[in-house]
Amino acid sequence: MCGCFVLRFIPVWFSPATLLVLFVVSVPGGSLAIGFSDAQVAATEGRYDEVVSILTAVIEKGELEGEAKVIAFSNRGVAYSLLKKYPQGKRDLLQAIELDPDHQLTINHLGIMAQHVDADYRAAAVWYRRAAATGYPASQTNLAMLYKEGLGVEKDSKKAFSLYEMAAAEEYVMAYVPLGELYMQGIGVNKDYGAGLIWINKGAKAGVISAHYHLGLAYENGRGVAPSARQAADEYYRAAMQGHGKAQNALGYLYQRGNGVPQDYIKAVEWYQLASDQGVMQATNRLAWLLATCPTERVCNGALALQLAKSAVDDERTPTNLDSLAAAYARSGDYETAITTVKEIIQMGSQRYASRLDLYQQGKPFQL
Repeated sequence: MCGCFVLRFIPVWFSPATLLVLFVVSVPGGSLAIGFSDAQVAATEGRYDEVVSILTAVIEKGELEGEAKVIAFSNRGVAYSLLKKYPQGKRDLLQAIELDPDHQLTINHLGIMAQHVDADYRAAAVWYRRAAATGYPASQTNLAMLYKEGLGVEKDSKKAFSLYEMAAAEEYVMAYVPLGELYMQGIGVNKDYGAGLIWINKGAKAGVISAHYHLGLAYENGRGVAPSARQAADEYYRAAMQGHGKAQNALGYLYQRGNGVPQDYIKAVEWYQLASDQGVMQATNRLAWLLATCPTERVCNGALALQLAKSAVDDERTPTNLDSLAAAYARSGDYETAITTVKEIIQMGSQRYASRLDLYQQGKPFQL
């Protein structure tokens, strides 16, 4: 009698890629079958430390053969990587590849490790290409992203589109939203809002969190749908509540401006902070600006605004970021540095910020 189990890891944030990994294994009945079944349950519930413990016990019995042995090492390697125990994860994945050089999931995850742990995009592309050539949709999607961004490969939007399209045709849900995004932006394909929204909506129905962020963008900007700030806020909220940083940033901006939601600076600060904590630098700058310029006294915080603005400028020295820095200096009472910062902006060719000079020269902070 044969027990067939499908082990599935739920989508998780993996520095910073979203992963959905699928495991399939057939093993004889008995203790091994129970072990794999227990690992399946633990993986589904995100208890990756238990996955490691269970599979370690199974491996150490020394009874595994063939595909079951490959899957055990591969699963444990992925679990280790999700626990950020990368050396152990790579060790197990390489063991799985040694046992089966064509094991698609293992090849794909070695690509993920190369990309997100080692930042070796060339190596990642080699791994992804190897599995993508066999029709593995997860690797097709990962490789498509590299071609779209030009990471480890020569930038090729059309190739990216083709790979996303192949993965989506295999109903790989993680390809739906990026494929829709290419249609919406006209990258690698003629711009087609209708086709883009079809794929993004398909992603939303499949439970892809980022789909709601992109639907929010569509409603906010009237791309393929009638513009609706209220609907945009609803879509952003759905993604933001599930931890999507860009959606949190977008929702904060709606609250700051009072578009689609009542104007609420405190809520704007809260959403910006959540997004900033995830490394969304635009949110960091927006938070700095609001803390420096907010007319609500309980929101203003010059010291924190200065800290955040410096972080944003360190990331990218743009007029927008420097404007927040100048406002933060002014809010902190350092008008001399605020003036110097505005003069730097003007020298960059951004004359629209010149009006700030008069204000700071009078010893007054900018206020919304």
